[in-house]
Amino acid sequence: MMRQGRGLSIALVTVVGLISLCSVRAAHAATIHTSKCVVGQPGTPAVCGSLAVFENRTTKSGRTIDIHFVILKASKPSGKAIFWNPGGPGASATLFAPLIAGGKFESYLARLRDHFDIVLVDNRGTGESHRLQCDLFAPSDPAPYYLQIWPDAALRACRTTLAKNADLSQYTTDIAADDLDDVRAALGYSKIALSGASYGTEFFLDYARRHPAHVESILLQGVAPPHFLIIPLEDASGAQTAMTNVIAGCAGDTDCKSHFPHLEVHFQALVSRFDGGSLDVRIENTATHKMETVALSKEVFADRLRQTLYSEYSAAYVPYIVERAYAGDYTPLGTMIEAATQGLGSLVAQGENLSTTCAEDIPFITESDIARTSAGSFEGDARVRAQQRACAIWNVTQVSSDFQEPVRTDAPVFMIDGADDPTTPPEYALAAVRYFPNGKALVIANESHDIGAPCAMTLSEQFIREASVKHLDTASCAGASHRPAFATSMAGFGD
Repeated sequence: MMRQGRGLSIALVTVVGLISLCSVRAAHAATIHTSKCVVGQPGTPAVCGSLAVFENRTTKSGRTIDIHFVILKASKPSGKAIFWNPGGPGASATLFAPLIAGGKFESYLARLRDHFDIVLVDNRGTGESHRLQCDLFAPSDPAPYYLQIWPDAALRACRTTLAKNADLSQYTTDIAADDLDDVRAALGYSKIALSGASYGTEFFLDYARRHPAHVESILLQGVAPPHFLIIPLEDASGAQTAMTNVIAGCAGDTDCKSHFPHLEVHFQALVSRFDGGSLDVRIENTATHKMETVALSKEVFADRLRQTLYSEYSAAYVPYIVERAYAGDYTPLGTMIEAATQGLGSLVAQGENLSTTCAEDIPFITESDIARTSAGSFEGDARVRAQQRACAIWNVTQVSSDFQEPVRTDAPVFMIDGADDPTTPPEYALAAVRYFPNGKALVIANESHDIGAPCAMTLSEQFIREASVKHLDTASCAGASHRPAFATSMAGFGD
């Protein structure tokens, strides 16, 4: 459930080269190293560092790993800090440091730097913190990843490689939350504000459950509350709602309707083509720039379409992509699949993603759950079955069922969701809020998983400053967002 910035999902891979992290290695657990560094271009002064922790926190012995972080210091230090997490599971927080420092992403954080340090910590298994990543999606050989979300052969090889230097069962949310608390304590922050997106919301709610005394406030965007939402169980119904809303939006838009008057019927016909199995489609190989034929499965088609619906800006291209595919031209669809696959592959450490979800989500999904959530959706059970297959290969230890209990907290909690969200539908935040006596939920029409409405950024800033939901004017923001214009070509896609 990686949350993507507006138009930044692909471009963010270039950010890696813009951050100068200090090369620091810890000799033993509980050793912290910090040093001055710069992020972005031109360089913004920051503090980079790492804290050594035991990979196995239970035995407190054996291999240690370094948890890396970047601190964007407040201009007027107050001792307060906001810890921010982008989600995934498997995304790097430090990767976003240049964009946050430059005010180009999550704009409220740049404004809050007057009095708050912004602390970006790479969870274990992500970014610079012993990243669990292998190349599952080689652009020169697209056939495997057009057929499977996690290609079997590549995934088995990945597991074998990573297991040589990692206990893959030690990369779960609970353990990462305890790492984060060690970082907090080592840096000297008594209480911290938590700001998370997508899986980052689940991560910070779990942190609040495990370390309540150190939480000042919790800001959540694209909310995945434990117990209420199990990855990826709700993807099918969420994707269907998002696609239904795109079709309705097109029907209500004069220009879109004139170009694509039969969008709903044609989309249903396109989905039906997969009833007999995978489709042979012609695509452009992005490495060789030659056309070739690959087998496209329903699981890949449906899931990459769902990921394209994460942003209202990329969703604006969906009617055009669907109509061209319906007409037999699969090149735009291939462009969409490549963008989603390569973007996600660059941003999310697939090994860490599976170590987390295969231990704490997939084991708790029942057949009745699958039937309930997949009924009536274009994706059906394809996404869940794909991850069940991947988790059988990944083979990690299941966490305690306690993880899937609802989180209860007295800390101020502000949750923001988009009505069109295809992966964390807003009804789950609305169900969880009753466990937060100082909580409030906002659902914004015409927004998706990637929330960038200016009013949402303004309310986020207000909430962090006040550490309270009492004076938030959410009513004026609920209807403040509008869909971008629908596209009639692929020009600008991925910009």
